[in-house]
Amino acid sequence: MIRIAVCDDDATFISKTLKYALAAAIKASELTPDVKFFTDGTLLLKEFQNGIYYDIIILDIDMPKINGKDLAAKLREIDMSFFLAFITAYPDEIANTIPYRINAFIPKDGDATKYSAELTRVFTEYQRIKPERELIEVNQNGEMIFITVPLNFIFWFNFSEKIITMKTVLGEYTLSERVFSKIAEKYIDKGFFKVHRNILANLKKIRSVGESSVTLDDGENLPLSRRKRKALLEAMAGNIILEVT
Repeated sequence: MIRIAVCDDDATFISKTLKYALAAAIKASELTPDVKFFTDGTLLLKEFQNGIYYDIIILDIDMPKINGKDLAAKLREIDMSFFLAFITAYPDEIANTIPYRINAFIPKDGDATKYSAELTRVFTEYQRIKPERELIEVNQNGEMIFITVPLNFIFWFNFSEKIITMKTVLGEYTLSERVFSKIAEKYIDKGFFKVHRNILANLKKIRSVGESSVTLDDGENLPLSRRKRKALLEAMAGNIILEVT
């Protein structure tokens, strides 16, 4: 079931406008979600910190205690994969919300039909993409926490000096897991390939394959064991964007 969180400190706006727009969008997109409303952003943040996640989050920007942008930033530290929509009375804020990877920015102008139409688009898009998510324990500022990461956000896992590092679209993380064979066993079945003895790369992130290295979508080059090259090419035979150099 898709879980939706709505956070806006204006309870009147929620009850008189947003709930109706949500209901219409849910019906139009044929969702059967679990929806929870918050008027205090710190309570939503606490749920994430306690391992309770949401697939789609709708936030107001101007809220007491913690504003929508700061809340989005903290939530993104824990979960990269949720869809995010801002509904705000400050339309000029749109450029300032791009860093939080928004899926919709809806001016709060009282037009429930507009809210409904845009939310329908977000819900429909989420159902189309529905990212496969991984729950991974990482070391963040000396504290072990769990984060959720879309599988297609991960570039590679690297084992060096008894530490496993994971590179994602949003940065690198040190994993709590110290046994590389466990990571390899789990992710080889999910579309990863051991390009080198200590490097497990996401096949979908490999742009080209050379004689002794592979190039990723972001331009990074990884070493490639020569004896693994043929097997890698076979594993990627169905990838139409693959270049062989």
